[in-house]
Amino acid sequence: MQDLLLQRGHVIGLASGHDAVADILVRDGRIAAIGKDLAGTAAAAGVEVVDCRGKLVLPGLIDTHGHVYQYVTGRFGMNACMCGVHSGVTTVVDQGGASCMTLPGLRHHVAGASQTRVLAFLSAYLVGGLEGHCYPELYRPDCLDVGATVKSARANRDLVRGLKAHAGSAASRAESWT
Repeated sequence: MQDLLLQRGHVIGLASGHDAVADILVRDGRIAAIGKDLAGTAAAAGVEVVDCRGKLVLPGLIDTHGHVYQYVTGRFGMNACMCGVHSGVTTVVDQGGASCMTLPGLRHHVAGASQTRVLAFLSAYLVGGLEGHCYPELYRPDCLDVGATVKSARANRDLVRGLKAHAGSAASRAESWT
């Protein structure tokens, strides 16, 4: 990432207490300074200037309910970077796309290949969100493996942030529980 100056944007940072028009100087991918009129500092260093007047400048946003296991979760699965960094979101939490059986694929093909930070709520069902739940027979109590799911979640704490129960799928219909 090249150094840049985000100039005259409305900077909102809850943790830092910022809520005003300001400049942000970014060096080596990190915020080096926040203040009024940092243009002199930036010009001296040959930094690219981006005019942010009339725009909000926010810390990395988190999408807590995404479906980014593209090509696995059917129509639900979107490109992580399209939902993420290309939309102003630095972190996307995939909700139930991967299961204990398919988590290695999410790690390798999505999280590992993405500029967006990808986290996951692991599906309670062995098939995860396969094809967007188009196969209701796969979402019933005997399609769970609690032990394997817990083991996978514990072994992948860097990626897994919770468990997903697919309450809106066939699993929630009375006949699937009989």
